[in-house]
Amino acid sequence: MLTEDRSMQDGLTHPAVIALARRIKRLSPAEFDELFSLVRELRQADDQEDYDSWIRAIAELLGAQPIRAEPFPLEDEEMPTGLKRWADHVGAKIRELREKAGITQVELAAAAGLTQSHVSRLENAEHSATHLTLTKIARALGVDLGEIDPGAD
Repeated sequence: MLTEDRSMQDGLTHPAVIALARRIKRLSPAEFDELFSLVRELRQADDQEDYDSWIRAIAELLGAQPIRAEPFPLEDEEMPTGLKRWADHVGAKIRELREKAGITQVELAAAAGLTQSHVSRLENAEHSATHLTLTKIARALGVDLGEIDPGAD
């Protein structure tokens, strides 16, 4: 069974083909069978309405329907006092542990799978971190999560 994506090595670099192949690979066996049943039926479509119906069914199965997001206007609001204290503590601890490890924000961000700007905003307590983000940072720094956030589970 193929366990890694070798498409780039084989020269198949068209993004749409790669995305489609990855999505098909993630289908359950039942979804896979349904997809190929729909493709067979698509070939037999007699008119545009049938064709469009099969395409919609395939797109729904593959999750290809784009999700529209409406802008959500946010005003810069101050963090509540307790959250601000926590963000200040966590940000200072991230900076302290990063500097102790002798790495830059860019290096920490890369190791944690984040952007440098996000690490900067966390260190400067401009944003509060999620549990997942703190877990990634702790792993990247090689420390227990509790060293960054004493209240962590």
